[in-house]
Amino acid sequence: MDMREDRLLALVGLLIAGLITVVVLFTLTWLSDVRRIPAQPSSQQTCLPENYHPS
Repeated sequence: MDMREDRLLALVGLLIAGLITVVVLFTLTWLSDVRRIPAQPSSQQTCLPENYHPS
């Protein structure tokens, strides 16, 4: 009977560790998404520097 309790305790420990891992990964993903500044669309989007003037 002691073996059965050890297995149950190990299973509960693994489930709790998995739950903690999922919560931490979800929180980190959510925080990184919240901190990202949304790109504001402009009417003229170019890849040229601001001081570029064609001759």
